[in-house]
Amino acid sequence: MNPDIFLEEHRLFRDTVGKFIRKEVIPHVPDWEERGEIPRNIFERMGELGFLGLNYPIEYGGSAADVFSTIVFVEELTKSGCLGFVNSVLVDVDMASHHIHAFGTAEQKKKYLEPIISGKSICAIGVTEPDHGSDVAALSTTAKNNGDHYVVNGSKTFITNGVTADLIVLAVRTDPDRTKKHKGISLILFETKTPGFKVGRKLKKMGMRSSDTGELYFDNCIVPCENLLGSENKGFYQIMEGFDLERLIVATFCVEAANLALQEAIKYAGQRIQFDKKLHEFQVIRHKIAEMATEIELTRNMVYQCARLYHSKRPCLKEITMLKHYSTRMAQRVVDEALQIHGGYGYMEEYLVERLYRDLRLFTIAGGTKEVMLEIVARLIINN
Repeated sequence: MNPDIFLEEHRLFRDTVGKFIRKEVIPHVPDWEERGEIPRNIFERMGELGFLGLNYPIEYGGSAADVFSTIVFVEELTKSGCLGFVNSVLVDVDMASHHIHAFGTAEQKKKYLEPIISGKSICAIGVTEPDHGSDVAALSTTAKNNGDHYVVNGSKTFITNGVTADLIVLAVRTDPDRTKKHKGISLILFETKTPGFKVGRKLKKMGMRSSDTGELYFDNCIVPCENLLGSENKGFYQIMEGFDLERLIVATFCVEAANLALQEAIKYAGQRIQFDKKLHEFQVIRHKIAEMATEIELTRNMVYQCARLYHSKRPCLKEITMLKHYSTRMAQRVVDEALQIHGGYGYMEEYLVERLYRDLRLFTIAGGTKEVMLEIVARLIINN
């Protein structure tokens, strides 16, 4: 723990979240992985405990805490070893609802943010489409303005919480002139009880199995104009604004998951006997563990440095983009080595490293692919 950013209040919060994870999450992980989603009552329970509105105003049920509290929260959630659970929670309370907090009116926050913070409503963010992923500006789901309402048509895919969500922060094209691209996109607050909306499929995935992921369809869905989030045709910039926090969270997630894999490898190497010796008595295994620990510690310190920059509202796009890219690759390397140390047992589903290996693969894609991250960094360096 870094004493420069974590205070006594953070330590107490860490203890509270840790106890919750050990008692109310870990025992249920096998069932959630099998079901492919987490139960709604776990969101309600986290709302009761005050976990779901850390950075949001007290007037809407939040805690008005700092970003370091979010770092603690992510670290402790990840110790559950159930990354799909963590993914669903963080999409709900940080990556989707963040836009309501940042751009919503007081009325929208009262109506939509309060229930999310209490755990009574689950939120998703709908950006990715079957034909448009990294190229957010090219999305084709439309929202035609008919005076007092929008008519929404189109589809989304790979949407975390898409199956269970009550509310979607939905990216739509509000300017029919497609040559304007990023200047014609808006965000609207879309209630999933709206007629014409349907979940096409609950998608089956390599990893993150306890996090539901959906294919969504919108057929002449009527949405009141009062559900426009922020300004019309400014949605692209609003989406981009949220990426710094999202990528900082992903990096924190990756560091703690990598550390979990390391601890599993250390434990296994101290128990497994080969050639009449424990695995950790072999120099090659000790060196693997040393390299893994070094990479984790270096990346963790970069997470904390970026958290300082973000907290102080200093520009940190380059640093957080570097961090997102490096942390995701680091986590993949570490969990791969952890699985290798386990040998054939690491390939078995009953071992945690197998699930971590599958789950962590997502992060060089989600939240900005590694290729996009490198392109952003290159532009910032070359054009500086």
